[in-house]
Amino acid sequence: MPQPPSKPPSKVVFDTGPLFTGLTLVFIRQRPTVRDYILHEHKLPQYITDPTTERAFLAFFDCIREVLTTSHVIGQIKSRRSVAPDVYREFMLSSMDFLNRKGLSERLVTLLSMREDDDSRRLVCTVGPTDAGLVTLARQENCLLLTDDSRLFGCCDKDGKPKIELAQNFLTIR
Repeated sequence: MPQPPSKPPSKVVFDTGPLFTGLTLVFIRQRPTVRDYILHEHKLPQYITDPTTERAFLAFFDCIREVLTTSHVIGQIKSRRSVAPDVYREFMLSSMDFLNRKGLSERLVTLLSMREDDDSRRLVCTVGPTDAGLVTLARQENCLLLTDDSRLFGCCDKDGKPKIELAQNFLTIR
């Protein structure tokens, strides 16, 4: 298993899983009365096992200064709707408020723009346009791509870019 980074990066491209996990934890921190219901409907990843790992992930999520993602990821968060409409509304409002405070930079990485780059075109054909867009954005921004999908480790270019990390590797940062 890779060694955990010594400090959190300041600029991160978020994949759907870690972004959704962070937004879910932010929401239940704000609305503890819906915690059990939300955690029953929105299963947290296996690396979030108890309140200590929840706090560690939230602390990591809170300290990222520049949050980037693609429009495709935002669409996937919407599609994870599995709660009552009133709770979903509160979750989305909470998420929008948090991401606004964080200064979310939501980018559109188009299929046709990825067609123009050999590495991106190859990725579209192997991992699909959403993941290829995340890798392309992280490469363009020269920053970390945070995921919980280990398949993406094989998506670096010949120079080893972008750096890709599993979200669980940041739980031991102090």
